[in-house]
Amino acid sequence: MRKFEDITEQEMQDMELEFAPGCFDDFEGTQEELDQLVAAITAAFKSGEFARESRELTDEEFESLSETTQLKLLDMTDPNQPNKRTLN
Repeated sequence: MRKFEDITEQEMQDMELEFAPGCFDDFEGTQEELDQLVAAITAAFKSGEFARESRELTDEEFESLSETTQLKLLDMTDPNQPNKRTLN
């Protein structure tokens, strides 16, 4: 299985970014602001900026997240989850 950090910028430009259902459930803002956020995330992903600038959360940063967000992140990173997304 390939890891995210192994993807080239060219491969990233060719990929389609798909947001998991419910990933913006906790978003507080207007539909226009959400649309702008999604566009910014998509642009950062396609340009490779996302990969270049990403890093792991520190324990302190993780602890500062809401319990709901912590559980979502833990669920996403659990290799035993049957719906875990993979890179092809």
